[in-house]
Amino acid sequence: EDDPKLPDNSVDACLILKTYHEIGEPIKVLQNLKKSFKKNALLGIIDRNGRGDDHGIDKEKVIEEAKRAGFILKEEFDFTKADGMDYFLVFEATR
Repeated sequence: EDDPKLPDNSVDACLILKTYHEIGEPIKVLQNLKKSFKKNALLGIIDRNGRGDDHGIDKEKVIEEAKRAGFILKEEFDFTKADGMDYFLVFEATR
């Protein structure tokens, strides 16, 4: 459940769409996912601002967890929905 089991150095980009808040061990998942990333691969996370128990997660928490897993925030967007509730974060793996 915390390992996507992708081959090393095989992924150009990954999008976690509206499910990050459901991941039990997100840092482990991201660390395992990072192993599969090619150089300059990107990780996108789209989710809803929230507390975790309301089908959302605070974007600052996502940014901190991604950092702990070895990613740096590259870009941030808020155009995913007109209500401003969702965010789109783009990360790159550190080497």
